[in-house]
Amino acid sequence: MKVDFLFLVEHEDRELSVVKEICKLLRNKGFSSVVLSAEFHCHLFRCYKPQCVVFPYATDSDNWLVKFFSAKKDSPAFVTLNWEQLLSNANKAFKRPRGELIQKHFYHLAWSDDFKSFLVESGVAKENVEVLGNPAVELLYRACQNNEYWNGKLRDSYYIAKDKKIVFLPMNYGWAFFSDGKIKAKIEMGYDKNVAWEYRDYSQKCLKAFVGFIHEVSKNTSLHLVIRPHPSISIEQYFEIFDNQGHDIRKVNNITLTKEYTIKEWIAASDVVGSSWSTSVWDAVCIGKNGFLYTPYDRPKWLETSWNNKVPNIDKAEDVEQVMSASLEPEVAPDTIIGFISEWLVDISLKGVHAELKSKNEARLIGYLVRSRLRDISMKYLGGYKIQKGLQRDYFEPIEYLS
Repeated sequence: MKVDFLFLVEHEDRELSVVKEICKLLRNKGFSSVVLSAEFHCHLFRCYKPQCVVFPYATDSDNWLVKFFSAKKDSPAFVTLNWEQLLSNANKAFKRPRGELIQKHFYHLAWSDDFKSFLVESGVAKENVEVLGNPAVELLYRACQNNEYWNGKLRDSYYIAKDKKIVFLPMNYGWAFFSDGKIKAKIEMGYDKNVAWEYRDYSQKCLKAFVGFIHEVSKNTSLHLVIRPHPSISIEQYFEIFDNQGHDIRKVNNITLTKEYTIKEWIAASDVVGSSWSTSVWDAVCIGKNGFLYTPYDRPKWLETSWNNKVPNIDKAEDVEQVMSASLEPEVAPDTIIGFISEWLVDISLKGVHAELKSKNEARLIGYLVRSRLRDISMKYLGGYKIQKGLQRDYFEPIEYLS
């Protein structure tokens, strides 16, 4: 089937809401779109002949997804939405665009001039980068315009009293749970060897301190703490961490550990947003929500970002209420970003295909297609058998927006 746009989604929670909004606007302009999972729907790629393929990210020209689409006789136009842009110094080295295909023939969305500079310094053609802003912040802004609804809904769902302030804590301690094998795999993929091991050590040290921090903050019964683990970490793993330090948070009335509802919905409902180093804090601050980073130890230089010293960094329980008392105004009212992105995509699609792009379609690509089909069957009929829970959360049915 011929379609104008094929969108690939990696993480459902992070990306799908924005992609749906873009597709609706494109349909209103007379353009058709299909949305597929990069993990579960690879076997369906051949069912569509898109004019433009929109990737969640693209850093390596040797990536199998990039190779699959560039191997076609008449390659479509390529766009990357670059969903991870608030990068630490270590991640900048790891996620630098590599290869002529990514650098010269992909169109790149940038949220800021800083990220555009990073792309251009990495070899990306300047004319292929468009600075339009972060579309997820627009959806967060919309949700916060309706914060009374989300505040009421989430309080009712978790029996949170109306007189309690909600402290939302989307934590990013994923590295603390990495095995030696996972660390070695990261290094093989290009991560700096010394940074990789130090990253885990630092995360584990901060996570241990976080347990004590939560224990102290929870003594303030005017607050209700909502802890959301990193997507790759289970609720059970977090319970175990607290249990090992003698704190059974299941029995604490003003602590909720959950992955239910979206981050933007919890931000809309909350009074303050805090984290280890999650970019959700910066998103919240940008629209006028109070936020902080829990920083019990000096942050290594390789973990520094352009924004983490622009928000309060705290290490004591009593600091939370001080952050909550601050008065912030939103930096911007980001209510036009998604519209601008849809117009940018239309302009790209009308430029036509890149017929000269060629990439060898290796036999190993077949393995990815078979794996995708098996994953799809497992999710549809076997309850996600043999699929990690973290990956299961990214599953969704294919979506078509036909003009």
